[in-house]
Amino acid sequence: MIRFVFLLLFSVLGRRIHAEETRRYLEPSTFGFSVSLEAMLPLLKLKEKTVANLRSYAETLEQQLADVQLAIRMYEDLHRQASLNAMNIIHQFAVVRHMHLDWAKWVSVMRPQVEKIQIQILTELQPQMPTNMDMVEALKGMQRIQFTYALEPGDIAKGNLRGRQYKAKRWGAFETFVFGVLCQLQGYYKDADAWLKLTKESYKWHANPRQLEFRHWTYAHVLEYLMLANIGLGKFETALEHAKELLVLQPYDEYIQAKAQELGTKSDEHKPEPSLPIDSDAELLKRLCRQNQSLPAGRLHCRYTRENAFVRLAPFKMEELSLSPAISIYHDVLSNEELAIVKRLASPLLTRNRITYREIDSFTDYMATRPWQSAELSGSMHAIINTLNRRIRLAIHAPGSSLKSEDLQVRNFGIGGHFLEHTPGDKDVVTALLYLSNVEQGGETHFPSLNLRVTPQKGSLLVWPRTGNSHIECPVIVGNKWVATKRIQLFIG
Repeated sequence: MIRFVFLLLFSVLGRRIHAEETRRYLEPSTFGFSVSLEAMLPLLKLKEKTVANLRSYAETLEQQLADVQLAIRMYEDLHRQASLNAMNIIHQFAVVRHMHLDWAKWVSVMRPQVEKIQIQILTELQPQMPTNMDMVEALKGMQRIQFTYALEPGDIAKGNLRGRQYKAKRWGAFETFVFGVLCQLQGYYKDADAWLKLTKESYKWHANPRQLEFRHWTYAHVLEYLMLANIGLGKFETALEHAKELLVLQPYDEYIQAKAQELGTKSDEHKPEPSLPIDSDAELLKRLCRQNQSLPAGRLHCRYTRENAFVRLAPFKMEELSLSPAISIYHDVLSNEELAIVKRLASPLLTRNRITYREIDSFTDYMATRPWQSAELSGSMHAIINTLNRRIRLAIHAPGSSLKSEDLQVRNFGIGGHFLEHTPGDKDVVTALLYLSNVEQGGETHFPSLNLRVTPQKGSLLVWPRTGNSHIECPVIVGNKWVATKRIQLFIG
């Protein structure tokens, strides 16, 4: 019998899909913690509150413990005196008084009266904590990063991402176990085996295994999922080794006994490895974002633009990236202070898109394919938006009377945040993308048909025509990525 301790957590991911079902949409029962790093800030503050509440709870329990220990000492002292002077009426009265009055006091100390305050606070904070869907989206985001950039589980666990070692606390047994179980339930047995091997190693050197058992799983759970992962890989001999180790811990477990007997009759066989289709864009992201692509050769150059009075006083630094179609990037379009204003305006308005899902025989498969939150900013909200609109218009050499533009859309990305847009061919529509932040690693903008890659540069404006060239923003590995986009309809003639 497979242990069900984590099946509920991963129920949205734990079955394989064999046929196309109708896609539906719903309003997200999620706070979007995983799809926007800006949304993560309230969660960090919530964590501080819960830790402070637990400290208060611990102090209350310590005081209760001190009271109980005092009661024990007083009782033991009274008992000793009464035993030595059983016929002494002074001690006889003291015993009666103690058993009638003091004992009721000690019983009240033992009841959880005072700590009810902390329990109530924690109960009130509970609805603000991540939902099951938040957890799923975080796991999918991490899987997307792992798959896109071909990261090994061991490197992720120790903070070594694409050759860069980050100062981060190494993932412990529980984090690696969660990923192992997730991959096992999805049928990605090779990754499950790798994550669970890390868990097994972590369990051995863990300073306090009781911390792991506190989360309701044991070393036996690790061995069981390792056994199942190797069965999925066709490595029956290795699976049998895990089963035998399990039987040492649980000699009377009928399920493990049956598995061991079954595995003893099988020889290893080669099974094809399934791919990891995080979403429909996974293969394209892997092909483009994993490579360090170079810019196409051509007669490209950089210059200062001085076509009108404003830019003659403060010229744009323009860099040509492609001649056909014409793609350029303009540097230092907004100052750090102006960029901060745009982000500050957008932050309280950030919302997420609807979530796509499919119903399969009472099973709901959520497809969190849009790992970002966005906000629409109009020129009436702040002068800086009008300033930015004017500078975009100057960059594309279009007077105001000759264009129609959408509001500015600001996006903030989360764990593994990426974007893919298949643009229709329309030479009279221009897209402008302003980088509101740098990104430490990942998050590049790709134009697949041009073999063109652009690294986010804070304050730079990327401009290109919608001539059928799709663009992709690769998953963010490390960093808080903010962008602002605007589509502009040109009126020619």
